[in-house]
Amino acid sequence: MANPQYGQNKQDSILDEKSQSFANDIRVHEYYEVVTPTTADDNDVAASLSIQLPIGCIILDAALVSINLATSDHGAWALEVHNAVIADDAASGGTEIVGEDEAGNLSSPDNDLDTSSNASAGLIIQYGLRLPEDRTGAITYFHVCAKEDCSSMTGTPRVGVYVKWFGPASIAI
Repeated sequence: MANPQYGQNKQDSILDEKSQSFANDIRVHEYYEVVTPTTADDNDVAASLSIQLPIGCIILDAALVSINLATSDHGAWALEVHNAVIADDAASGGTEIVGEDEAGNLSSPDNDLDTSSNASAGLIIQYGLRLPEDRTGAITYFHVCAKEDCSSMTGTPRVGVYVKWFGPASIAI
């Protein structure tokens, strides 16, 4: 932006470009990633998405879909958001946005995603009827969390994670 007393300087034009670029990227975004949950205790993180949302986002929709099943009778998962990265097999401590324990039983259907050996591939659990998740005051990380003891799970279950939000673009981590 031009300074009326001194005129335009190079730094001003760089800041103007970055501000305009940021402003143009505030919109509705969608992201999909397939993750492979690791063995984990009940309510521990089993996989994390490779993106974070910057401050200023509102999550509009999210879903989990079973891609591959485990070879054992283990594999109940939910999607949680948190303001910090949490290691696999560490206590989740986030806010569940898709799954059976989501406040108000609003996920559709009101279940955790089942990837156990006796489930069916292609099952979907969706965000449901909940209000948008306001994350405007915090950076957001996404974690697929075990909702049963999956410490002795065998096989390689895979979970598709879909997220839709309004705000700035995601950042790769």
